[in-house]
Amino acid sequence: MKTGTLRVIGLAAWLLAGSIGIQVHAQEIAPADRTAIESRIAAFDAAMKAGEIARSIDFIPPRLLRTMADKVGLPEAKLKDMVAAQAAAAVDGMTFLSFGMDLSAAKIVATPDKSRTYMLIPTQSVIAIPDAGKMQSKTSTLALKDEGQWFLVRIDNAQQVALLRSAYPEFSGVDFPSGSTAIID
Repeated sequence: MKTGTLRVIGLAAWLLAGSIGIQVHAQEIAPADRTAIESRIAAFDAAMKAGEIARSIDFIPPRLLRTMADKVGLPEAKLKDMVAAQAAAAVDGMTFLSFGMDLSAAKIVATPDKSRTYMLIPTQSVIAIPDAGKMQSKTSTLALKDEGQWFLVRIDNAQQVALLRSAYPEFSGVDFPSGSTAIID
């Protein structure tokens, strides 16, 4: 596979919003929060099925967006517009064949300092890439609450985890394994 295609796939995977190596005591998510997470997943799923990849920016937590904007030296609104446009361009021509987050298999855990309870949701997608075949991605999506709302974040590579830890230092010491991506035919 060409390096450019891998970069595009990496960007798409990062935007589409593992499990944890060290389990902290079983945590609870309030029923209202679980309902809010289910609603966010449904909205994200609807956006993906409709091919509205640019809307994926709406599922990234505000503090993470601010951290990204600071790192690249752009106003947050400009960053959002740029990332949304790049995401749409990156997947242009690709077809999302399936996408799903398995909330029934999600793990509820807490950061090592117990300051934040969050959810790791197994996530799988299959996309058709012109001249390359079908690609399947298996990873986890992190659901976390920021400014009173639940957001979805992909955490399947070291760069994503480093950015997450920069925005949310309480995730230092949390071991997020890499996801997997494979061409399936």
